[in-house]
Amino acid sequence: MDGGYGLLFNGRWNTVGHPVTYTATSPSLCVLEKLVHVEDPSLLPALAMVIYDVPDATPVAHRILSDLPDDWRRREGDTQRLGDDWLAGLEHALLFVPSAIVPVADSPDWNVIVNHRHPAAAAIRIERIEPFELDVRLLG
Repeated sequence: MDGGYGLLFNGRWNTVGHPVTYTATSPSLCVLEKLVHVEDPSLLPALAMVIYDVPDATPVAHRILSDLPDDWRRREGDTQRLGDDWLAGLEHALLFVPSAIVPVADSPDWNVIVNHRHPAAAAIRIERIEPFELDVRLLG
């Protein structure tokens, strides 16, 4: 986990050049977040589910739905600015954000962004990696 994604790509909560890793608090949300970006299932590489160990003392922040404008899912530039500001502030290693796919208030599932520039991010470890295959019914 090195944040390479954010160095090369814009995400909903970052612009290019920020070392971030996008994760989710549940395997099901992780799958949905992957599927929404799949245009050609035949091009999917072998997948794995990565489970992380995050120390209890890791500083975290939350962006809850009520903090965001009603049309936040259509205003990616706004969420990128919020994320970039959070990243630059270096106050927290993790940012819990709602899913744009399943934007349900009080959902137990969150997307979690890792700020690799925060010192506490270095203590986050991979607990295990499990090979994972999507159920073909999800691919249409």
